[in-house]
Amino acid sequence: MSPEDPRGLRDLLGDAVADVEPRDRLSEIRRRTARRAGSHGHRRWPLIALGAGTATAAVVSAVAVLGDLGLGTSSDSGPPATRPAPKQVAVATYFVGDGGRLFREFQSVPATDGIDALVLAALRRLETDSGPLDPDYSTVWPDGSFLGVVLTDEAITVEVGAVTRDLPSSGGPRRSDPDVALSIQQVVYTAQAAAGGLLPVRFESGGQVPDSVLASTVGDTVARDATAAAAVSISDPSEDHEVDDLLTVRGVVGPDAGAPESVDWQLRDADGSAVVAGSAPVEGTAWEQTVDIADVPSDTYELVASVVGLEGGPYTDTRTVVVR
Repeated sequence: MSPEDPRGLRDLLGDAVADVEPRDRLSEIRRRTARRAGSHGHRRWPLIALGAGTATAAVVSAVAVLGDLGLGTSSDSGPPATRPAPKQVAVATYFVGDGGRLFREFQSVPATDGIDALVLAALRRLETDSGPLDPDYSTVWPDGSFLGVVLTDEAITVEVGAVTRDLPSSGGPRRSDPDVALSIQQVVYTAQAAAGGLLPVRFESGGQVPDSVLASTVGDTVARDATAAAAVSISDPSEDHEVDDLLTVRGVVGPDAGAPESVDWQLRDADGSAVVAGSAPVEGTAWEQTVDIADVPSDTYELVASVVGLEGGPYTDTRTVVVR
């Protein structure tokens, strides 16, 4: 399938509505480097970036942008300096959370030269030896689950190892079919997000069908199940992210949320009292709001996002946020 047509610079730097967009990685880099222009808040804002090279900073750096446009800030003649490639990029990964649904979490992986390698790197973040950053999320895929990825026009083929630990096996307790299906959808969602398209995922094994969750899946293709997504999921800030002066909250809603006009959120202190609250408008499936928190005392807070949804609720997602 062909990639979507490019959008404007503002959309390119924003959080994509469709979580399969490769641009999610650019928006995460932007969110970790941006600060309010001309702000003179009482806290300092160090540059935080997923990539160590200046190519990452170029996404938000006016100096770098001017250089790209041929409007250099130096009078020196000669060719512009070559920017090194970023060492890390951000990918959207999916983990199991409350209510038996998938929650999106951005994680950094080494930069790669191809989409196949990027998809594999993203899938390996699902393994329990890596796992989620948010302690509220979980995964059952052990280390060594994902061996290789091949991307074609028809499917994303994922080669799996002999996955047995913590998964259904002939000699141990078995998980329910919904749990098995959700674990498989973890792979589908994560692979599609890294690949940037809604291709079905085909599971293959290197000559031996594993006695595991994949026993009935190897050799078949699996499509994305939209109902597996959480009613509300926080994309930004990430777990334990440090913020200063401005707080931007953004995320997505799933089918269980219905069609809400907004997502309510609160920043709560250790006593559970809301120190900042808001209602972020929903556009499509994405929600976002930015508020001034310059007067919020430096401390660790819990960010809670919620929607009522079709079956009552509220459905929630949380993050730990550090205000400097």
